[in-house]
Amino acid sequence: MNSSFDIVFMGHFARDTIISPDGTTSNSLGGGVTFGTLTAHNYNKDHKIGVFSEKGKDFNLSWLDIFNSKIDLTGLCSNSEHSTNFVIEYFPEGGRKLTLKSKAAPLRFKNIPPLYLNSKSFMISSIANEVSYDFIKHLVDNTKGWIGIDIQGFIRDFRKDGTINLEHVPQLTENMHKIMNYCGKRLILKGSGNEINYIAKCNDVIESTQKIAQLGDFIVCTTLGSHGSLIKQGEKKMIHIPAFVPKKGIVDETGAGDCYLSAFLSEFIESSPNWSDVIRSACIGSSAASFLLEQKGPNGFGTKNQIQRRIQERNIIPSHFENTVKNNNF
Repeated sequence: MNSSFDIVFMGHFARDTIISPDGTTSNSLGGGVTFGTLTAHNYNKDHKIGVFSEKGKDFNLSWLDIFNSKIDLTGLCSNSEHSTNFVIEYFPEGGRKLTLKSKAAPLRFKNIPPLYLNSKSFMISSIANEVSYDFIKHLVDNTKGWIGIDIQGFIRDFRKDGTINLEHVPQLTENMHKIMNYCGKRLILKGSGNEINYIAKCNDVIESTQKIAQLGDFIVCTTLGSHGSLIKQGEKKMIHIPAFVPKKGIVDETGAGDCYLSAFLSEFIESSPNWSDVIRSACIGSSAASFLLEQKGPNGFGTKNQIQRRIQERNIIPSHFENTVKNNNF
């Protein structure tokens, strides 16, 4: 495929206001677009990367200084009064509370720079339902590249006060199933265990991963934190991918899933689409995420050599999923 771009990241930037357990407040640029773009650039600096997003009048352009000049930002649109802003409050006993304070305009397919449409791949990181089924439909119809989708922002339901409704919303699941069906074999679907359970309407991550994979011949990646991840495609045997030990310890888990999918795509688009390459790409994603955990905010990104070396060292976190998956025909 003759392509001007290798990966185009799509979704809102997030203007995150972070409240630490000690009550101190800081601001950071967040969202899957941020973490995904920086992961991909650090993994392969020869890749041409584009960003399609929306910002408001309150967006501080100095926040974009973290991006290398090689990253194309011509897809950053300004059709909104406000940027997407989350307040993220971390608790001393663990856990966090996420509150949506403002939201930029939805992404519109007509605003995508035409050159982006020839990309080898697209990573869609919705954080607040800013990407619709119609947007995905137009993207599939007008492109040929792989489509990586992070489930998270497609199934978030926000209350009027901006907090997240944890109850199941059937319309969100139905919408996600329509998207999966329309993307077909070009889809690489990534979700946490809870998110995969949500769209599968099941409470067992292995069963849920199987159920989603049986909906079509696309790749499913279920991330499980320190328990690694599960990958499955159609009728192929499920594989457990280990999590790698962060040598500097876990400082911040924000963006780890975005990092996983971005590194997966960065490796996969340079490979042939066979099952062994899918497995290798998932190992790359898992190793890349372990580097992000070691630093606060969008800062801990491993290079290709560092990520591959960590895989070779095999300093993995043990998980019961390894033997369960290996010893059963999932």
